[in-house]
Amino acid sequence: MLAYAGYFYTQNEEVIHTHKWSKTLIETAVKLQNQGYSSIKIADYLKSNFDFDISDRSVRRKLQCVGKSFERKPNLKISDKLDIKVEKQESIKHTENKDGTITSTIETVIDSEPNMTPEFLLKAHHYDPTKWKIKQSVSNRWSVINAKGTKKFNFQSKIIVEPKVDVDPEQIAKIFNEKIEPLQISSIREGRHSLVVPLFDLHFGITTFDLYRQKLAEIEEIMNHGYKHIVIEQGGDLFHSDFMNKTQTVKGTQLDHVDMVKAIRDAKHFYDEIMRCALANSPRIDVYSVGGNHDFDMDYLFIDALSDRFPQASVHNTNEYRQAYQLDKVGIMLGHGDVGKARDFAMVFATEFKNIWSVTDYHEVHFGHFHKEIVHDDYGTVTRQLGTPKLNDPYEKKNAFVMSSHKLQLFEYGYDRLKATYEI
Repeated sequence: MLAYAGYFYTQNEEVIHTHKWSKTLIETAVKLQNQGYSSIKIADYLKSNFDFDISDRSVRRKLQCVGKSFERKPNLKISDKLDIKVEKQESIKHTENKDGTITSTIETVIDSEPNMTPEFLLKAHHYDPTKWKIKQSVSNRWSVINAKGTKKFNFQSKIIVEPKVDVDPEQIAKIFNEKIEPLQISSIREGRHSLVVPLFDLHFGITTFDLYRQKLAEIEEIMNHGYKHIVIEQGGDLFHSDFMNKTQTVKGTQLDHVDMVKAIRDAKHFYDEIMRCALANSPRIDVYSVGGNHDFDMDYLFIDALSDRFPQASVHNTNEYRQAYQLDKVGIMLGHGDVGKARDFAMVFATEFKNIWSVTDYHEVHFGHFHKEIVHDDYGTVTRQLGTPKLNDPYEKKNAFVMSSHKLQLFEYGYDRLKATYEI
């Protein structure tokens, strides 16, 4: 029989798979050897008491590796009450993963049979159940009898944990209903042109209201010129996460953990300022919204609440992927940009929104998602891939996606074409 890399080969090439030697198994084998037991008897004991399928040759090789070469000693009868102390020992390892979770592995001996509940596993791995939750777990245990006849349990476990950011339903309702009182704001200015304010990829949670305060002031300064019509495009990924109790995209991709309670409050504060200023500087306000790959559901709920907060504005919410609107002889389609191909968007506009395309002379498509600015002028349509004002997050820094400018763009339109672009 030959041994190689944890497998044993008989002369007939039969393969006997063996399990991994743990610290407890090695120490038990050494103690048995010191008491005069042969490798055969040690292998039998490990099989019967630890469910460890091992050969006597493997025992000899392992003990030789740890500096305990085998010498022939008298064979003694193995019983369930060997003179071996099974001491409480613990081996634990914690590894931080790329997605912000932590993998923890543990090997130990405990006095009572574990119940394997999430709370027990967290405490066994030294995590506070009130602050952490289990994402995945694989655990097993088997019983052993020590020299005094006391039953003990070998316990091995591997868990993946993530921080707990639980928010109960009442708290969620409170967040959405805070100060949602209809406002009536008098328009004090009006102009000849229309202003479009694209707000794509703001990612509240990664970013905060304070980080956008200066950009907000510049938007309001432009709005104060006065316009006959102001359109606000909510282009998706207003929030970094589509969930309250975990930080994941719509499809479940794990993200860097963020505080979604604060994210919602910051977004409310930001939009409250934008809407008040817009209503004061134009007699007509429209909000068009599409969901993003980070926040499709959260975006819909937020915009729905916004329509209750500002009844003077016309809020166009949808669970579709694209919307379009008209400013005199200017037609504009918007989408988040995560679905479809940019080169097809001009024809998608003409196909899905014929009623707007056919009566307008100048066409644009606005989308984001890629966090960098690209402009194409093809097929009678100006296609604008808009950037993001947010700073680089840990994922972007790690993958060197750090070379795009961080800005917002506002567009002023006349009767039948673009008149001005404002960069913020």
